[in-house]
Amino acid sequence: MKAVSFLLHTQQPVLATSLQGDPNSDVSFSYIPGSMIRGVLISRYLKQYSCKEPDILQNHDIQRLFFDGTTRFLNAYLFKERRTLPVSLCLYKEKNQKNKKDDNSETIHIYNCSNPDIKGTIKSPQRISHSFCIIEDGSISLYSEKRRINIHNQRHRQRGKGIEGNGSVFRYDAIDAGQIFQGVILCDVDDDAPIIKSLLTSPDENEKVQLWLGGSQSAGYGHVTVKILHDDNDETIWDEVKNELETRFYSQKNLVVTLLSDVILRDEWGQVSSHNELFINTMINLLHPELKHLDTYSNSVIVGGFNRKWGLPLPQVSAFSSGSVFVFKIPQFPDKIKRMEFVKKLEEIENAGIGERKVDGFGRLAFNWLQNYSSSDVGLDGKKYNDNNLNEPQSLNHTSKEIAIKMGKRILRQKLDDLMLENINVNIPQDKKDRNAIKNSQLSRLIDIATKALFNKNPDDLYQFIGKNKNSSNLTKNAREQFEKTKISGISLDEKIRLLLRDYKLDGEQATDYHNWILYAWATHTQHSSLVNDEGLPTITIAEQQVSLDNDLSLEYTLRLIIAIAKKIMKDKNKDEKNNGLSS
Repeated sequence: MKAVSFLLHTQQPVLATSLQGDPNSDVSFSYIPGSMIRGVLISRYLKQYSCKEPDILQNHDIQRLFFDGTTRFLNAYLFKERRTLPVSLCLYKEKNQKNKKDDNSETIHIYNCSNPDIKGTIKSPQRISHSFCIIEDGSISLYSEKRRINIHNQRHRQRGKGIEGNGSVFRYDAIDAGQIFQGVILCDVDDDAPIIKSLLTSPDENEKVQLWLGGSQSAGYGHVTVKILHDDNDETIWDEVKNELETRFYSQKNLVVTLLSDVILRDEWGQVSSHNELFINTMINLLHPELKHLDTYSNSVIVGGFNRKWGLPLPQVSAFSSGSVFVFKIPQFPDKIKRMEFVKKLEEIENAGIGERKVDGFGRLAFNWLQNYSSSDVGLDGKKYNDNNLNEPQSLNHTSKEIAIKMGKRILRQKLDDLMLENINVNIPQDKKDRNAIKNSQLSRLIDIATKALFNKNPDDLYQFIGKNKNSSNLTKNAREQFEKTKISGISLDEKIRLLLRDYKLDGEQATDYHNWILYAWATHTQHSSLVNDEGLPTITIAEQQVSLDNDLSLEYTLRLIIAIAKKIMKDKNKDEKNNGLSS
């Protein structure tokens, strides 16, 4: 097997669209997918060798190079002196830990929770927010790609401007220009490596190959240049983690499987699934029947793609996310030969990968990549790029920072609006009897007072109405009985409002324990849980400008939730009365 390594220099932002974000935005992967690289090389091959598209199925060379998995196009990950790899999901930090800074670097203390010596020693674990890492000689360095968000207006193709029904505003969250990503193409047939290299090089040695990858290429996205690595001899022995497998295997008692890319597996009924049991059973079937599962740190992701020939998206399926970690106990072997055979199986799986779409870079994994790493201070992003021809990006001026902060506030409010809508139905009486216990006049009064508190940005107006506790309530006896009989999950309406108001503040233990409904909803939301700052507060970052949830915003959305709950109860009561009238 030979490996062709190359660098992709992003001259423009690259939009490698993933299946995340809201409907009015396209959010790029943090890397350049292998499927994009394969697609552009297929086009270059057809042009360079004068092949016609109908001949693809009959051409065995094309099938071997691009379709049957003999040649595998791995994802292009961020390049920092070497190819980085996705951060393992078993790496955690203390939730409220501050980064350590000095004149030249910034570090953070992280823990490898797959190590049995570390498990249980970390009090409030939080996953690492960085996307990539390099592990070398027992030390870890963390990196993140730089991103760019651009706002666009949809235009009518004939009229050249937005019109009614065809003029929506949307945004692209893309990989920023001025970065380097390293891609690798694995060739099981050694003679295929020179063919692949010819597609990535220009006849003129002084001229770089220009490629366009991803979406919206006509709108200023996707331009990259290519630089081949290992020009003289392709790597014949290639190790994705740059550490021999035998060294990694014999250094640990357990077998720790780390996914270096997304993995797509099918169960025994042929259905795509991302249940942990499926991966565990797959490894047992591939390696050894006595392999015992010990621990899991995993996540799932929806993957798809786009076929330019068809002009259609590929089917969306669930996959195991890159960085997922599965820990197994290594079985006992009767002799050294059996143990060596086991290591040989591990090496074959690392080279070939597992699951489906391996030709597109899916299914990559490594065994005992973290070795005996337990915990230490690790370095964060360096400030310098790894190419002398690339300039350091300029810092934002005051106006640009204001725009970035304004965009961040709008996005944060949009996400909080979504969370509030999702939480209304959870906080209303589900039983008709509980709803009808309170009159509309009391609900209207509650709405008016909460609206006044919202205007004054102070909960005191609402406290004067319902009291800071049950004994200090200023409600009349009749009104108090109505609030107490209106139950929400066994809690009276007035007590529910007190709980929401009491826990709106973000300081102290409340932020850690998720008593605040926003913190809890944000942490349990799949698309939002990773968007937090070092204190664990919901945060939106635009052009390195952070906008985080504060007490004023938390109070505003708490009061808005109380108003929405009262309005929803009133609406459901009116609906009940209408239905009763129709039934009678």
